Amino acid sequence: MASVDTILIGGPVVTLNPAAPIAEAIAVSGERILAVGNRAEILELRNGNTEVVDLEGDCLLPGLIEPHTHPDLCAQCYSWIDVSGFTHKRVESVESELRAAVARAEPGEWLFAFGLDPMLTEELGVWGRERLDEIAPQNPIAVMLQSMHTLFVNSAALREAGIDETTPDPGGGGRYDRDKDGRLTGKIKEAAAEFAFLRFFDQSREAMRTRIWEQHQRYARAGLTTIGMPGLFVPPSMLGVFEELATRADLPVRTVAYLRHEQVDHVDWRPGDGDDRFRIQGVKLWYDGSPYSGTMLLDEPYLESRLCCCTLGIPGGTTGHANFEPDELRELILRLHREGWQVLTHAQGDRGTREILDLYEHALLAHERPDHRWRLEHCALISPRDLERAARLGVTLSFHVNHVYYYGPELRDSIIGPERAERLMPVGTAVAAGHRVSLHADSPMYPPEPFRLMRTAVTRKTRLGETLAADEAISVDQALRGVTIDAAWQLFAEDRIGSIEAGKLADFTRVDRNPHSVDPADLDRIQVSETWLGGRKVS
Repeated sequence: MASVDTILIGGPVVTLNPAAPIAEAIAVSGERILAVGNRAEILELRNGNTEVVDLEGDCLLPGLIEPHTHPDLCAQCYSWIDVSGFTHKRVESVESELRAAVARAEPGEWLFAFGLDPMLTEELGVWGRERLDEIAPQNPIAVMLQSMHTLFVNSAALREAGIDETTPDPGGGGRYDRDKDGRLTGKIKEAAAEFAFLRFFDQSREAMRTRIWEQHQRYARAGLTTIGMPGLFVPPSMLGVFEELATRADLPVRTVAYLRHEQVDHVDWRPGDGDDRFRIQGVKLWYDGSPYSGTMLLDEPYLESRLCCCTLGIPGGTTGHANFEPDELRELILRLHREGWQVLTHAQGDRGTREILDLYEHALLAHERPDHRWRLEHCALISPRDLERAARLGVTLSFHVNHVYYYGPELRDSIIGPERAERLMPVGTAVAAGHRVSLHADSPMYPPEPFRLMRTAVTRKTRLGETLAADEAISVDQALRGVTIDAAWQLFAEDRIGSIEAGKLADFTRVDRNPHSVDPADLDRIQVSETWLGGRKVS
C-alpha cells in the first residue's frame, strides 16, 4: 500500500458519496485520498512519517466548487474604485467616492469604477454622460453596474475610445445608447460594446498575474477549491498566465476555463487540453443579457415602473433582445458540437432560454454525441416545459440563485412582477425534472459565497427576509451537491473531485459546522477554517 502522508480525524466527514455519506477519518497519500472510513481502521494505516491532523470537531467537506465565476474580470473590477451597493447605501456616498478619486488623478488619466447598484443604493437616479462630465471634467471615466451588463462613460471616455454619433454598434448585442436625437447618452450595453473602453485599463501580463493570484486566494478563503471560468474577459494570450500560475506549488484553486466563441480560432487549445490544475473545456456564448439593463429576453414586457423607466432606463413595452439572430448561431453551434466543445450559454429570460434551447436541440439532434453536458447559465425564468426539454436533451443547468437574495424584492415589485417572480430561479422544478443542478455567484457580480448560495436555494429568502417562490426550494443535501459533486459533474471532473472517495484528489473544505446539522436559515453563517488542495492546506 502507498505511504500515508496525512490522516485527518476528529470531526464528521461529509463525503457526498451516497454509498458512505459520513465518515470519521481520511488517509491521504500524495495528492490523492487513499482511504475513507472509521477512525480506528484509518489510524492503523499510519507510519512514522504520517502527520495526523485533528479537526477538533470541525466538519470536513469535499472542496467546494463554483462552476461559473470570472477571476479575470474580478482581477480588473475589484481593483477599480468601489461604488458598490455593498459599500455605499446612499448616492451621496457614491458621488463622494468618485469625486475623491478624480481629485487624486492626473488630468487625462483613465478612471474605472465598479458596482453601481440601483437596487442596493438608495435614490441612485439616472446616470450617463452629463452626470459623469460634471464629476470628471478632465478625466475619461467608466462606471460599471454591479450586473456588469451596463457601463456608463463620460464625453472624454467616448473621445478617447474614438466613438461618436456616427459609430455603428459593434454587434454581438453590444450597443452605444443614443437619445431620440441620436446623441450618445454615455450608456454602454453588453460586453461587445464595453470592450471599447475596458481596453484602456492596464491588462499587462505582470499586472494581471498579480491580480489573478489575489483572486485565487479570495476564492480559497471562501471555501472554494475549483472554479469554472466561462468566457475570457482578457485576450486569449492571457491563458498563459493561468497556465503559469497553475504550476505554482502553492496554487490554492483549480480552474476549468471556457473560451468566448470568437476566440476559438485564435488559440491552439482544444477541448480537454490542460491538466487537473488548469484545463480548457468548452466555449461560452451570451444569448441575452441582464434584467437590470433591459436586455434579458422575455415573452412579456418589463414592468413600466419608476425603477425600470427612470433609473434603469428600460423603455416601456420592451421585452429585451437577443444578442444574435438565431440564424447567426445555428451553424456556429453545430460546428462547436462537431469539434467536441462543451457549450455554455448565458440565458436569463423565458424567451431567451427557449430560443437558445431550440438551437441546442438542432445541433444535438443533427450530430449525435453522448454525454455532451451542454449547459444553460443563470436560467432566471426558464419555463417548466423547457426544463423538461433540457433534461431530455441532456442539457444541464447552473442557477444564479442569489438574484433571489440580493434583488428579489425589486424583481418582484418593479421589474418582472409578482407572477413571474414566483417562477424566478426555478431550482426546485429543475431538480424534480431530473436535473443535476449547480449554484453560482458569478463574481464579480456577487461575492463568492457558497453557503449563502445554499441558504438561498433552501430557504428562498431575500435580503429583506421575505420568502420568494417558496415552491422552488430544494433540500440542504441537494444544495450541497450543487456546490460539490454535481458542479464537478458539470465540469467533467466528477471522477477526480466533488466527493471524498478513495482515489480522488484530496481537495477539502474545513468548516465549523456540518451543513446538515444547522438551521437552514443559518447556512450562510457557516465559517470556513481551511481549504486543502491535493493533500496540502492552502488557506
